Amino acid sequence: MEHKTVLVRQRKRLVKMRAWLERARTPRPAPSPDSRACLSDPDSRLIPGKRGGYPQGYNIQIVCARRQFLLAIEAHDNPSDRTALLPVVKKTQHNHQAARLPGGIQLWLADSGYASAASFEALSDLPLLVSVTSDADQAGFPAKRQQAPAGQQDMAARLATPTGRAQYRQRSALVEPGFAQIFQRFGRHLNYRGRQAVDAEIKLLGTVHNLNKLINHTPKQPS
Repeated sequence: MEHKTVLVRQRKRLVKMRAWLERARTPRPAPSPDSRACLSDPDSRLIPGKRGGYPQGYNIQIVCARRQFLLAIEAHDNPSDRTALLPVVKKTQHNHQAARLPGGIQLWLADSGYASAASFEALSDLPLLVSVTSDADQAGFPAKRQQAPAGQQDMAARLATPTGRAQYRQRSALVEPGFAQIFQRFGRHLNYRGRQAVDAEIKLLGTVHNLNKLINHTPKQPS
């Protein structure tokens, strides 16, 4: 019985669970033996690649208005977008106020990667539409994932209306070309290392992007 496979496996699980319980009771910062660090840029993170793999880099967030004019560009310290919604919204509001732009932002749109019940509660006073199932489902197309997670049913109900679906369909046309234009103009590689230097570089790139929009903008002439 001492060498029975099931018993050996359960004992290993028990040892592991006791270690987890001890860490929960007495948390203390200790480096994991499996941890890895980038020596040239410790502030960077492993980011899931579009074509597989995990390149070392930064999670860049942008907020676009019409014609892909940037209202904010930020480096997020987590590969996941789930916790990025609140800080990016706050930064956009700060930039909007600092630039003394007239009026307020009439509608906020974000894809399912930003869905979070905590963020929805913190931003409950804003006209916000965030996909909580899948972008295809929210836009009115057939999709596999059609059930909203717990705590996100109110957002799902808001998107289920004809107005909500029509408004959400604008999201991809606003922000996705913004990323494409930035990557086409500047590439996907940064020249500097460290969070502070990277933050300055991406804001410089965002400023150049906006200046190019302003210079090339042709106002409509009255007929």
